[in-house]
Amino acid sequence: MGLFGKKKDEPAQAVNRPTTVNADDIWNTPVRPKRETVSIKESKFDDTKTEVVEGVVSVDQEELKRNMAQLDKFVEERDAKAPVTYHDFDTDPVHQDEVTKAQEGFERDYAISHKAYVDSHHEDISVANLEEIDDKLRVMIEEHNTKLHELETMDYDFNTVGDDEVQAKLADLPYALKEEEYEHYKDIKGVTVSQDEVDKLGSIDHSNDPDEIGEVTAEQLAEATDKFEKERAAKEKK
Repeated sequence: MGLFGKKKDEPAQAVNRPTTVNADDIWNTPVRPKRETVSIKESKFDDTKTEVVEGVVSVDQEELKRNMAQLDKFVEERDAKAPVTYHDFDTDPVHQDEVTKAQEGFERDYAISHKAYVDSHHEDISVANLEEIDDKLRVMIEEHNTKLHELETMDYDFNTVGDDEVQAKLADLPYALKEEEYEHYKDIKGVTVSQDEVDKLGSIDHSNDPDEIGEVTAEQLAEATDKFEKERAAKEKK
């Protein structure tokens, strides 16, 4: 009947409660040495190495208390002050009379400089006399007509050069050759052509042409003309 037997009591396990830290004990924390030898292993695959490191320097307790007291005093004084607005910085405001006086001075200086500019760029334009205009136009027209007459009557004094003189000058040139000195020169007077060769020039035999185009009779021409005229008339009616 072990299934319905009484369960044995298990021994109570001790509970590790965190140790309460007293605030006053912070000031009495032990000071570590300035230099300390420690073991360093960057990863599980590296070998352990020893290295000398600088220790932690403790803060002076009295100095820390003085700094905290000064900070508390500064916060109290800052909160006691009234809020600052832009009116507190406007110690020397510009009044309306000063603005008006500056504007009047600017306008006075501008008027003086503008007058000086206008005076320096002023040109005295006088009214033209009609008689002077007519005289100047008459002189211009006379000069123009004189130039035209000089061009029309100009003698360029060109001398006519004869063909013999031109041929003589060309013959004297180093690169000029006489007609009979050219390589393919032939005297046309010495070339004879038979009458049969001359007659052949005016007639062409188309009997052996590859397109077999022969002569066109008058009937064929009239028939083609009549057909063309009928087609053109039909197109014009459309």
